[in-house]
Amino acid sequence: MNLMTTDESVRTRGTVFDRDGTLVADYRLGNRSGRPAALDLRLHRLPAEAAAPAILTALPGWVVSARADTGAVLLASGGRLLRHLHRYARELDPQADGDGWADPRIEVRPVTSVPPSALYDSWIAAYPPEHPDGTAHPNPEDLDVLYHGSALGPLLDASVVALDRGRAVAAVLVNDAELLGPWISEVFRDPDPAYAGLGARLLRHTLGLAARAGVPSIGLAVTEGNPARTVYERLGFRPGESLMHVVLPGGERETPGGGAVDTSIET
Repeated sequence: MNLMTTDESVRTRGTVFDRDGTLVADYRLGNRSGRPAALDLRLHRLPAEAAAPAILTALPGWVVSARADTGAVLLASGGRLLRHLHRYARELDPQADGDGWADPRIEVRPVTSVPPSALYDSWIAAYPPEHPDGTAHPNPEDLDVLYHGSALGPLLDASVVALDRGRAVAAVLVNDAELLGPWISEVFRDPDPAYAGLGARLLRHTLGLAARAGVPSIGLAVTEGNPARTVYERLGFRPGESLMHVVLPGGERETPGGGAVDTSIET
């Protein structure tokens, strides 16, 4: 699951100051998992250990999205990890990427040729609770907002679904994200062993479609511990920033056993 924030298009900036009025950090205002969120939090001069007290005081109960080193300090200060992710990017080449679909058993179509509800069963099955992106209570609305473009931006034509005798068994969603550019927000497949390797093949096909459509590069995010990282690296994706989303202590009371998985889009 490569999701980023439900408010990725929000550009409003917020700031954090210490008691002396010194600027400590700035961030992009959004929300995540029903909480206010400080997205893309950037420190000003102070190291994370020195900045943490002001951030904890200014943003109680908020979700903070920051570089992994800053996130680790916030965790050590009592925060709760929502997601630890790694950004990846890949340059595209229309001469080298993709040579069409060659699996006669599986039909590939634009994902918009089916309703989002057709994707639910395979999407939910792909993320059982023990998966790094899994949850005991998957919410189809998290997929809907990607499909309809209300989370990141509209779907690009390179978004595809794989059908086995009419049933959707895998899909790749690519959104035209305002702040991120072309972004792979979802890659999933039915976990049945009969479809082993289908996700990688479908992603390779998507890369070819995007390259031939003139997309120069494409990105995605992957959660720490997700074995799909090796697949992305094998397909030529290169790692970038590592980020943590941390729920700060304070604010409204935590729900016991509350979900630790974020199924909105990351940044």
